[in-house]
Amino acid sequence: MGQLSMEKIQTCIKCQAPIDKVGRAISPVKVAKFSGPSLTTDALVLRKHKKDEFHDILLITRGKPPHKGKMAFPGGFVDYNEEPSVGCLRELEEECNLKGKNLELVTVAGDPKRDPRKHIVTFCYKVEVDESAEAKAGDDAASAKFYPLNEVIKKPDDFAFDHYSIIKTYILQNFPQYAKLQHAS
Repeated sequence: MGQLSMEKIQTCIKCQAPIDKVGRAISPVKVAKFSGPSLTTDALVLRKHKKDEFHDILLITRGKPPHKGKMAFPGGFVDYNEEPSVGCLRELEEECNLKGKNLELVTVAGDPKRDPRKHIVTFCYKVEVDESAEAKAGDDAASAKFYPLNEVIKKPDDFAFDHYSIIKTYILQNFPQYAKLQHAS
């Protein structure tokens, strides 16, 4: 006969919710008897320099925790009944006042430890914007602007979440001119 486990379920000190295996409170919102990760979407926006082979990348500076003050892709949570690609365009407009087009899925990232709040899976899309458009911070972004990619690729500690890893993987697969510039990590 099997033995019954007598382990006590650990709960969050603040909200008394059960704790997941990574140490975070499990959301009380459930569908039927199952709970799962939350979904976000991120926009990877690049612009090619007219004078050389390099690019600028659109990044926001986070205005709120977690990772307040760190650089990140424009993005956010997918609304209920919203397609992730539609959410990506909505978040780009809310956070940067930019209209996006021609989305291309770059990656789906879902490491349970990628966000300290809870298990969050993100859909990251490469998005095009008008070349002359200027970003203007909105929503929860403290700032939004284009940065020289050849400079920010050298600063992995300046990024929130796993966004540096996503950028590094994408550009090294698509733009070999950046390989020699990346931070040794």
